Amino acid sequence: MTGRWRDLAERARAKAAKGPAWGVLAALLFTLVAARETAVSPDLTGPLWANVLCGAGMTAPLVAGRRHPGFTVVMGLAAAMAQTTWLTPSTHLAMPLLGVLVAAHCAGRCSSTRWAALLLLGLALTEEWAGPIAVNSDPLGDGLFVSVALWAAWLLGRSGRAGERLAREAEARRQAEREREARIQAAVAAERQDVARDLHDTVAHAVTLMVLQATGTRLIARAQPEAAETALASIEKTGRRATEDLRAMLHILREDDDDPGGGTGPSAPSPGLDDVPALVEGARGSGLDISLSPVPAGAGQPPSLGHAAYRTVQEGLTNAVRYAPGSKVDVTVCANGGGLTVTVVNCAPAAPVRSVVQGTGTGLIGLRERVTALGGTLDASPGEDGGFVLAVELPRKTA
Repeated sequence: MTGRWRDLAERARAKAAKGPAWGVLAALLFTLVAARETAVSPDLTGPLWANVLCGAGMTAPLVAGRRHPGFTVVMGLAAAMAQTTWLTPSTHLAMPLLGVLVAAHCAGRCSSTRWAALLLLGLALTEEWAGPIAVNSDPLGDGLFVSVALWAAWLLGRSGRAGERLAREAEARRQAEREREARIQAAVAAERQDVARDLHDTVAHAVTLMVLQATGTRLIARAQPEAAETALASIEKTGRRATEDLRAMLHILREDDDDPGGGTGPSAPSPGLDDVPALVEGARGSGLDISLSPVPAGAGQPPSLGHAAYRTVQEGLTNAVRYAPGSKVDVTVCANGGGLTVTVVNCAPAAPVRSVVQGTGTGLIGLRERVTALGGTLDASPGEDGGFVLAVELPRKTA
């Protein structure tokens, strides 16, 4: 059925596009035939130009019936009545009947049921018309014929209108379904982009810490075995935490694959403000001298803000470990007018550093996208002492 209504809709659009041209052509032919018929009629009682004008008036529904159904139907009926009643009464004038049928079809196709009353009025005058447009010598039979023809034309118009309405409704449903699918795909793409950013942040931070800690452990393994053991434990802890985060993200991706409609099933909680102290403590194991201001309670902030604040601290610490190992870092997370202000400031390294872990260059880009999506601002710039300052302002959100 869907394919059938699609075809009907396409045909209706094609007819609508060609309708005026075909209507004008049909009206012209109708007028010419009417002019010839009245010219040869032995009962011509009015001027030829008046009969031709009435014939043209009966074609009004063909030309403008869709745009002005009421006006054209009245004009067509009036022209038919004028010609058959006052101008050329004849038993051979089929054109007025054809004009009335066209008007009835137009009334049924392009107007509401109120035009049924107008059609009934026309039927009330059938007895008056039956003589002039008689099909045979039986007035009763002629009246019945005209009545049936009028109602058939009107019902055909109503049927065509119903078919077009069904086609439009089917097209509207298909369009709504396409829009719904597009919204779902956009939501899935946005969620996957968020997961990709989290994946980058988690892996970049964990791998950077582990590589630097492994490098330091290798250097002190023989001289300071106890310190090396502590460093190895820190590497293990960092690796376990990264594995847990990766597992949670993969779980989210699997849920998306199993439920492409954007299901609302529970997913692993994202790290937030309450996880910042543990994040800082893990970074201290890489040799950074980190000071952390008291962090607001996560319960008092929307999860989206807490998660963005966590990722800001993580990105700042990752860059400090990578480009200024062993430097002093100040981390500040504070409430600000219902939102959050996060700053990560690291001093310049004591000596030029060649990073053992090359960055991808996408960390700050992804963080800026995350912050901007929440209506916040991000500033990343060199500090006055040669260090680096990462500052983020996050307005309060309700979700």
